Amino acid sequence: MINRLKRSRHDGQVLGRTVNWGLDLPGRLARVTRSSAPLRAAAAVAVLAATAATPSAAGATRHALRALLRHPGHVAVIGGQSAGPGTFPWMAYVLDFRGGEVGQCSGTVVAPNLVLTAGHCAENTQTGVVNEASGYRVMTGNVDWAAPEGELQTSAVTRVIVCSCFDRHTLVGDVALLQLSTPTTAPPVTLASVPHAGAALLAGWGETRFNQNALVERLQWAPTAVQRAEWCEREAAPFSPTSDVCAIDSPSRQTGACNGDSGGPLLVAEPSAAGGLAQIGVASHVSNECATTRPSVFTRVDAISAWIRGWAQALATSPPASASLPPGLVAAPVLPGIASARSLRVGHGAISFVLACDGEGGVCNGDAHASIVVREELIARRRGRQTVSTRILRASLANAVFGIAPGASVTFRATLSAQDQTLLSRLGAGPLDVLLAGRGIIPRVVALTR
Repeated sequence: MINRLKRSRHDGQVLGRTVNWGLDLPGRLARVTRSSAPLRAAAAVAVLAATAATPSAAGATRHALRALLRHPGHVAVIGGQSAGPGTFPWMAYVLDFRGGEVGQCSGTVVAPNLVLTAGHCAENTQTGVVNEASGYRVMTGNVDWAAPEGELQTSAVTRVIVCSCFDRHTLVGDVALLQLSTPTTAPPVTLASVPHAGAALLAGWGETRFNQNALVERLQWAPTAVQRAEWCEREAAPFSPTSDVCAIDSPSRQTGACNGDSGGPLLVAEPSAAGGLAQIGVASHVSNECATTRPSVFTRVDAISAWIRGWAQALATSPPASASLPPGLVAAPVLPGIASARSLRVGHGAISFVLACDGEGGVCNGDAHASIVVREELIARRRGRQTVSTRILRASLANAVFGIAPGASVTFRATLSAQDQTLLSRLGAGPLDVLLAGRGIIPRVVALTR
């Protein structure tokens, strides 16, 4: 008897959770949604949405949030530990009040009036509509947002700038900037100019476990390790080696990012930098349910640092929110797209499949492999006893090198070898799962139509 071995698809999950006002428990995260936290007081909406960033408003923010905690305490990044006073001085806690929901993300100060966060924290990832600046409140200057008034700075946001390089379908270029109405005195984080490998740290106000009920008061940090791009493409899809970096706590695999860490930094040691650390990545997405056995994916800072510095310079004079800025004022990087698989068919001794390049990214380049893995169980009887052995059969059905323009799709066709045709004939006429994977493509298991 021959059984097919199915491979699970690696679904990317942005680091957030979404709830409505009045709910006692946070809702389960949608596949693609912005980070959010379980806040449950209608009065807090009115207070936070209507007030400016004054000391009294900052106090109201903290009071409202603390009142919403079911279980007071300092909890966050999975497997992490509490940040000490004065550490991570450039961290920013981002809240976005939007009707009956509130978004929660992390971020870093990159200029006195600019905070860097994730692109999916700044727009509706279903429609691509940028969030209203008026809904945001950003807290800086303390690792604990519940610190006494006067020990924390709270600012409104006058402008939301999502990088035009952000592809909400594949999460390439997942970055945005928030212009603060009140400049912070927190120092800017040092942005790394080249990618790094090896030991690193991640930090954020995210959950310590998936679907956690309580809000996070104290910033958490945890050790991790940056992995090779080839490994990340295999294990952390969707992943673009030119614009992403992935990390996992190897070999223990006890730590990782989770919902609410979106926009938070991936950091490496840099003695000359503020806080002794430099930022190499912006938290983007993880595997389902924040499993620490899977890597966390970050947008590479070196890929978007020129864009960040360009906006910092352009907004140094703090133009009013009503002022329209010239289109293309700051050039955004053009980041390579990631191709995705469509239909796959076999017939007349050949296999064909379609690859598409999403319209919001750059050109998709790479190579794709169509393959099957078959587990064959062999049953034999010897001396009246039945034995079962297993043989693994692997077949590479097609290879394709591609370069696809944004918004376009290409059909590839390859002739099957006699050996592969024999193998497929032994599998019968039922549905067959084929793995499409490779460089520059989102791995996907496709049901083969024969």
